[in-house]
Amino acid sequence: MITIQEIKNKLLSIDPSFAESRIIAFLRHYFKKTGAKKAIIGVSGGIDSSVVLVLAVKALGKERVIAVLMPYEGITPEQDIRDAKELISMLDVNYVEISINGVVKIFENKLVGRGINLSKVARGNILARVRMVLLYAIANSEEGLVMGSSDKSELLLGYFTKYGDGGVDLLPIGDLYKTQVRLLGRHLGIPEKIVNKPSSPSLWKNHMAEEELGAKYEVIDPILYALVDLKISPDRILEVEGIPKDLAKEVISRVFMNEHKRSFPIIPKISKGMTIGYDWRYPVLGSFPL
Repeated sequence: MITIQEIKNKLLSIDPSFAESRIIAFLRHYFKKTGAKKAIIGVSGGIDSSVVLVLAVKALGKERVIAVLMPYEGITPEQDIRDAKELISMLDVNYVEISINGVVKIFENKLVGRGINLSKVARGNILARVRMVLLYAIANSEEGLVMGSSDKSELLLGYFTKYGDGGVDLLPIGDLYKTQVRLLGRHLGIPEKIVNKPSSPSLWKNHMAEEELGAKYEVIDPILYALVDLKISPDRILEVEGIPKDLAKEVISRVFMNEHKRSFPIIPKISKGMTIGYDWRYPVLGSFPL
């Protein structure tokens, strides 16, 4: 029977140089095919958005990248803002800083004024969706694309806001688990204080990912990797030495329960012809027929 350490060894055996070159080639190809002029990236001071920012600059050049900081005063840690600005300065990238407090407050007042009591999660998701509205406003104005920073761990867990940070044009690190992204970040020369920083969506005060998920990514990632990449059955994963059974059940449940967040909205099939999302999937980078 395989052990959690053996799974970790496989998980962390990626070649950061290959990942870097692969993503850079993908970005150059995608931007050439779409004709987009700029990459618009929401930067938080965390490892994921930092890696995406560095890769975008390497692929497209700093003049074609716009970093966007969207802090919420009282929730966004000051250290995160400083870390983001430090990296932006290192890369010499143009950036825009927009406080979202006022915009979020308008939404809150409109809803509360109509008797809708917002839960902590509902309010937090407003922050994420306001940020995406701003990113797309800039992208539309600059003839650009919004580059997301969700990694494979977050996508599988559904740990993102639908039509918030999940509503983007492309996901450069979407096939890298969180622990792999940290390896790539170190390879890219991102400051260690960012590489080692605990993940935090910061949708409410002191919001930490690993507290909400119930475990560190160093434990969660091997479970996800075993299920998805090694194709080990859920029953067998529960028997892997070193993996807590309750956590494994919770992680695997999240993967299946959140499939809707990774899918195009479901359409009931009516026509006998091609239904979008079921039968008709045109290659995103295919040659145009005309």
